[in-house]
Amino acid sequence: MKFFEGENVFQYSWLQVAHVFWYRYPNPFSKHVRTEDILYRKVEEGILHTKRLLTKTVRVSYFGYNISIKNEPIIEESFIDPKKQIIKTYTWNIGTAVARIREECFYKPKEEKQTVIERKAWIASSKMYFPGIIEGYLIRRFEKNVTKTCKGLEFVLSNMFPSPLLQEKSSLIDKDKICEKARKAKDIAKSGAVPIFTAYANRG
Repeated sequence: MKFFEGENVFQYSWLQVAHVFWYRYPNPFSKHVRTEDILYRKVEEGILHTKRLLTKTVRVSYFGYNISIKNEPIIEESFIDPKKQIIKTYTWNIGTAVARIREECFYKPKEEKQTVIERKAWIASSKMYFPGIIEGYLIRRFEKNVTKTCKGLEFVLSNMFPSPLLQEKSSLIDKDKICEKARKAKDIAKSGAVPIFTAYANRG
């Protein structure tokens, strides 16, 4: 098993990052993300708890062989606490036989106009030959993907808030509206969530 740990700082407030959290995809740096569907959403003691199903295109090179998985299912579970100003996400894959990947991210305020994302990941290859080599390759690829993920988030933030130095507008980033926008996202995605989830649930 390989372990990754790192952090990235964005020159935007936590409220701004929380506002764009549900608008991260699509973006030019995350074209591998194909679909997003909400499986579960509920406000529990002021904390928005959401579980989503994402599908991604995964490409792996293995001793000269290129493995491409067009609809790799990924579960993303998130907890948004507007009062404490923290977002926690837990992400793991449920489909590929190549490796098991689990990621944890914590979004926290750093300075008045800064947000830090603390990230940890664990990668364990399946029972294939030379697991150490495979895990080493996957951890390097994961590091590159983190860079793309951060560029994608920066892209969305810069489009939503052209200048991070501008004063935040309460009409856009009011704490209550973060949950309200999430509820609207649930209604939009609800019709498509059941068929996709059922399809994967019936695979076994």
